[in-house]
Amino acid sequence: MNPWIILPNLFALSSNMSSSNTQSKLKEVFNSEPPAFVPKSSSTATRILDCHNILGECILFDDMKNEVVWEDIDGKQLHILNLSTGRHTFHQFEKMLCAFALRPQGEDGYLFAWEDGFQLYDAHNNKALSAMSEGEDVNPKGLPTRLNDGRVDPTGKRFICGGYYGDVEENYMKVFKCEISADAAELKLKHEAVVEKIQVTNSMCWSLDGNTMYLADSPTSTIFKHDYDTEKGVLSNRRVVRKYEVGVPDGSCTDSQGNIWNAVWRNGVGQSMVRCINPKNGEILHTVELPDNTSQLTCCCFGGPDFDTLFISSAHVNRDRQKEPHAGSLYAVRVGIKGRLEKRFS
Repeated sequence: MNPWIILPNLFALSSNMSSSNTQSKLKEVFNSEPPAFVPKSSSTATRILDCHNILGECILFDDMKNEVVWEDIDGKQLHILNLSTGRHTFHQFEKMLCAFALRPQGEDGYLFAWEDGFQLYDAHNNKALSAMSEGEDVNPKGLPTRLNDGRVDPTGKRFICGGYYGDVEENYMKVFKCEISADAAELKLKHEAVVEKIQVTNSMCWSLDGNTMYLADSPTSTIFKHDYDTEKGVLSNRRVVRKYEVGVPDGSCTDSQGNIWNAVWRNGVGQSMVRCINPKNGEILHTVELPDNTSQLTCCCFGGPDFDTLFISSAHVNRDRQKEPHAGSLYAVRVGIKGRLEKRFS
């Protein structure tokens, strides 16, 4: 098979949602008074886009384009919301997009983590920019196992991404680091394992100094922290940040003070929320509630004009539409503290 895979029938579509309605909701959020960020405080998010994703995930803010970008893994789509116009578009693929990374100015496309490997890809022009990455088979069992959450490390040189075990009992996946090969003659990617045994990789983000990496194995209901070697991309010395009694940790990001903002997946066991956690002691500092009873929040990122707006993706995986009519929507809220820009993969 030609490693320079170009997926047929990829195209950009505009959603049927009103851009003016979404733009109005965005202005409402951006013009709202942010809450005082004090311990035990809370806020309520606004539903800004009824996109009805099956499994919305891996949401990032592209500051160069003023866009919020996320994926629908099960829907095989990449979604883009322009914060200036409220216009929502998406690209349709032939296989699952499980995570992605932004690229620096002047470098085209995204780094994609497909269900079965890594590739530089120009979604807007339906063009592969590299072959699939070289390394061990990231998904030897095939679907329903696949790659899952991923994020660029503090150096910008590595994309750290793990897998989803497909709800198969006693099955384990790995966490990989993906890098651009030193071979300058041709643009190549290579990957290798940095964690050998994990069920579902989630909640990946870093401390302010880059020396601590946060990582959840979601079925254990636990967010861990590790020492992170920025020179080698190696994890060590795992400790517990927080273990949940109800719900499991899904995607996370860190703010300008180093706190972890974690989307809590509750899967029908009550309304979901985002928790802001002090990584030093596991204390919950702030809780973002929802305006409805959606129970599958998946990930969050900071963006907006003052960079203090939290955008939150969600899912409706096997949920009852009568009980959770807005599951899979996109939410936003000002939280009274600024975020951090995502590193770009280069």
